[in-house]
Amino acid sequence: MAKLKLVIDGMMCECCVAKVEEALKACNVTDLKVEIGKASMKYDESQTSEEKLLAAVIDAGFTAKVKKGLF
Repeated sequence: MAKLKLVIDGMMCECCVAKVEEALKACNVTDLKVEIGKASMKYDESQTSEEKLLAAVIDAGFTAKVKKGLF
């Protein structure tokens, strides 16, 4: 399992958090934690990729980039 942290721009409220959660859950992630402005998760590299997870957030209406290091 790979770990991924995202910095997400454009999130303003809990509805935004719910949209991002829904988008990422559809990508079969585990240990998902979404807060305004960020998300962390684990994913199976044989089932998805960083690029697909970023695309899911973008398709939900937000911008995102991979966060290196600790939150």
